[in-house]
Amino acid sequence: MKRGWIALIMILLSLTLGGIEYIYVTTNADAYVQMLDDADEKIMQNQVYEAQSVAERLDHRFQKQSGLFNVFMYHTEIGHISSDLAMLRRYAQTGSVEDFLATSACAKREILAIKKSKQMSFGNIF
Repeated sequence: MKRGWIALIMILLSLTLGGIEYIYVTTNADAYVQMLDDADEKIMQNQVYEAQSVAERLDHRFQKQSGLFNVFMYHTEIGHISSDLAMLRRYAQTGSVEDFLATSACAKREILAIKKSKQMSFGNIF
């Protein structure tokens, strides 16, 4: 009987930790995409300084949380997003609108791919 309780506790622990991971990743992914959309709006309205500020806040937030993201995901995905956000900051500093929007689109696509990979779907489980 003792083994049954231990197995039940381990299953519940796994489900709880999986749920926490899902909530953490999807919540932060939504926030990152929202910040990227905000930066895109600002750069298209020729508010370069404001777009640069948003890009810097986004990069700082991502760098601060990337350690925990590395626990949940492949390191290369985090590295790609990190380099995109660093380039985004540089493009905002130089005022290169086309490069800024292209890099922002790449970062959004990678972030949304991470979010999609954490969804509870048949394809992700098997």
